[in-house]
Amino acid sequence: MLLTCFATNVQATTEAEQGFELARALCSRCHVIGDYNRMGGIGNSPSFPWMVKSLDWEERFRTFYTRRPHPVFVRVPGYPRWSDVDPYYPPFEIKPHEIELITEYAGTLR
Repeated sequence: MLLTCFATNVQATTEAEQGFELARALCSRCHVIGDYNRMGGIGNSPSFPWMVKSLDWEERFRTFYTRRPHPVFVRVPGYPRWSDVDPYYPPFEIKPHEIELITEYAGTLR
Protein backbone atom coordinates (compact mmCIF):
# COMPACT_ATOMS: atom_id res chain seq x y z
CA MET A 1 0.00 0.00 0.00
CA LEU A 2 1.36 3.36 -1.00
CA LEU A 3 0.34 6.47 0.94
CA THR A 4 0.88 9.80 -0.71
CA CYS A 5 0.95 13.08 1.15
CA PHE A 6 0.07 16.27 -0.64
CA ALA A 7 1.51 19.57 0.45
CA THR A 8 -0.87 22.48 0.72
CA ASN A 9 -0.32 26.20 0.52
CA VAL A 10 -2.19 26.73 3.77
CA GLN A 11 0.13 28.12 6.41
CA ALA A 12 -0.65 27.59 10.04
CA THR A 13 -0.52 30.81 11.99
CA THR A 14 0.48 31.07 15.59
CA GLU A 15 -1.77 32.56 18.22
CA ALA A 16 0.54 35.57 18.38
CA GLU A 17 0.23 36.09 14.62
CA GLN A 18 -3.54 35.88 14.87
CA GLY A 19 -3.39 38.33 17.77
CA PHE A 20 -1.32 40.74 15.69
CA GLU A 21 -3.91 40.65 12.90
CA LEU A 22 -6.68 41.37 15.40
CA ALA A 23 -4.67 44.18 17.02
CA ARG A 24 -3.94 45.64 13.58
CA ALA A 25 -7.63 45.57 12.66
CA LEU A 26 -9.13 46.66 15.99
CA CYS A 27 -6.51 48.50 18.06
CA SER A 28 -4.07 50.25 15.75
CA ARG A 29 -6.28 53.24 15.04
CA CYS A 30 -5.70 54.47 18.60
CA HIS A 31 -2.67 52.49 19.83
CA VAL A 32 0.81 51.91 18.51
CA ILE A 33 0.85 48.13 18.43
CA GLY A 34 4.53 47.67 17.53
CA ASP A 35 6.70 48.30 14.49
CA TYR A 36 3.64 47.99 12.25
CA ASN A 37 2.51 51.51 13.14
CA ARG A 38 5.23 52.89 15.38
CA MET A 39 4.45 56.45 14.27
CA GLY A 40 0.66 55.99 14.45
CA GLY A 41 -1.96 55.85 17.14
CA ILE A 42 -3.42 58.72 19.12
CA GLY A 43 -1.02 60.74 21.25
CA ASN A 44 -2.65 60.02 24.60
CA SER A 45 -3.26 56.30 23.97
CA PRO A 46 -0.60 54.09 25.53
CA SER A 47 1.37 51.95 23.11
CA PHE A 48 1.39 48.17 23.37
CA PRO A 49 5.21 48.13 23.85
CA TRP A 50 4.83 50.57 26.75
CA MET A 51 1.89 48.72 28.35
CA VAL A 52 3.66 45.34 28.42
CA LYS A 53 6.34 46.85 30.68
CA SER A 54 3.79 47.04 33.49
CA LEU A 55 3.79 44.25 36.07
CA ASP A 56 0.06 43.68 35.57
CA TRP A 57 0.12 43.96 31.77
CA GLU A 58 -1.64 40.63 31.14
CA GLU A 59 -4.55 41.53 33.41
CA ARG A 60 -4.83 44.94 31.73
CA PHE A 61 -4.96 43.41 28.26
CA ARG A 62 -7.46 40.75 29.31
CA THR A 63 -9.79 43.34 30.85
CA PHE A 64 -9.22 46.26 28.48
CA TYR A 65 -12.91 46.36 27.53
CA THR A 66 -13.76 47.40 31.12
CA ARG A 67 -11.28 50.30 31.10
CA ARG A 68 -12.13 53.74 29.81
CA PRO A 69 -12.75 54.64 27.07
CA HIS A 70 -13.29 51.10 25.75
CA PRO A 71 -16.69 50.32 27.37
CA VAL A 72 -18.37 52.88 25.13
CA PHE A 73 -17.47 51.14 21.86
CA VAL A 74 -16.23 47.60 22.61
CA ARG A 75 -18.80 44.83 22.90
CA VAL A 76 -17.98 41.46 24.45
CA PRO A 77 -20.67 38.79 24.20
CA GLY A 78 -22.14 38.10 27.62
CA TYR A 79 -21.14 41.44 29.12
CA PRO A 80 -23.70 44.24 29.42
CA ARG A 81 -23.25 47.53 27.67
CA TRP A 82 -22.00 50.14 30.12
CA SER A 83 -23.71 53.11 28.52
CA ASP A 84 -26.34 54.06 26.00
CA VAL A 85 -24.21 57.02 24.91
CA ASP A 86 -23.46 56.97 21.21
CA PRO A 87 -19.84 55.92 20.73
CA TYR A 88 -17.43 58.36 19.10
CA TYR A 89 -15.67 55.41 17.47
CA PRO A 90 -17.49 52.74 15.47
CA PRO A 91 -18.37 49.98 17.92
CA PHE A 92 -16.99 46.52 17.42
CA GLU A 93 -17.50 43.13 19.01
CA ILE A 94 -14.64 41.02 20.26
CA LYS A 95 -14.88 37.51 21.65
CA PRO A 96 -13.00 36.38 24.78
CA HIS A 97 -10.73 34.05 22.79
CA GLU A 98 -9.80 36.96 20.51
CA ILE A 99 -8.80 38.99 23.57
CA GLU A 100 -6.51 36.10 24.54
CA LEU A 101 -4.96 36.14 21.07
CA ILE A 102 -4.23 39.88 21.32
CA THR A 103 -2.74 39.29 24.77
CA GLU A 104 -0.56 36.54 23.31
CA TYR A 105 0.68 38.95 20.62
CA ALA A 106 1.35 41.68 23.19
CA GLY A 107 3.52 39.22 25.12
CA THR A 108 5.86 39.00 22.14
CA LEU A 109 6.64 42.71 22.60
CA ARG A 110 8.19 42.22 26.05
